[in-house]
Amino acid sequence: MRVTEGTMANSSLANLQRVRERIEQLYQEVSTGVRVSRPGDDPLSAQQILDLNGLLEDGKQFAKNISTGTTYLSAMESALSGMGDALVRVKELALGAANGTMGAEQRESVRGEVLQLKEQLITLGNSQINGRYVFSGFRNDVPPFDANGVYSGGDGDLRIPIDRTNTISVNYAGGKLLNGTGGGTDIIGTLDTLITALENDDIAGIQGTLSDLDDSAGQFLSARTDIGARMNRLETATGFIDDTKLYLQKVISSKQDVDFIQAVSDMTRQQTAFEAALAATSKISKISLLDYL
Repeated sequence: MRVTEGTMANSSLANLQRVRERIEQLYQEVSTGVRVSRPGDDPLSAQQILDLNGLLEDGKQFAKNISTGTTYLSAMESALSGMGDALVRVKELALGAANGTMGAEQRESVRGEVLQLKEQLITLGNSQINGRYVFSGFRNDVPPFDANGVYSGGDGDLRIPIDRTNTISVNYAGGKLLNGTGGGTDIIGTLDTLITALENDDIAGIQGTLSDLDDSAGQFLSARTDIGARMNRLETATGFIDDTKLYLQKVISSKQDVDFIQAVSDMTRQQTAFEAALAATSKISKISLLDYL
């Protein structure tokens, strides 16, 4: 096969063009610090980077969910703390009123304070975050308790995903907490019984509420333990997300970022090869490269 001068020139120009494109690619990598900026640079790595970035985005959403859940649980913990303090005071007042040395007038004064403490429990039971009631179940857009402490919220859990396979409840049904729904102690009912006994100066009736008040304290303790366990779980999930984020960023960097030393070395080598090829081509070709470049 006869090789013409035109064929030699076209082949030389094609080779020079490929080297120049490689130099330009290396220059772009060095200037941007990114090895894979589009799928064509490395299809396999580009797909892996896309998948890994998807996992990072999932982690961001889970982190937001956990932040929201922590806010809700913290609000519940604060409310339960206040409720527990109120109930401790009720028990102190009941013990004092159950003593036969206290007079009817004093018991009436105690009754007034117990009424205030009941109101405090109801107010705390209607605690909310950003307009959402944390003790109202699914019906978290309406107050769960009326002025008498009657529960009208829902019983379902409001659950949020904290990873791809797990969710966690970020509310607590107020009916279970204060009205004994599901077999617990009816704390509001116990306070009403105590208030009536105080009003009637009924020492035996007052004494009869003491064991229920103890059960009420245990009910609050159980709720606080439950909330605390959930908060610990969210803290653990946050740590896992943070660790996973660092790992994914490291893997993405290994696939996407440029090894500057290697890239500069390759660019220098390619530039030298290009200049050598250019010089050799200009010597063997009778056709000026300017006609083709």
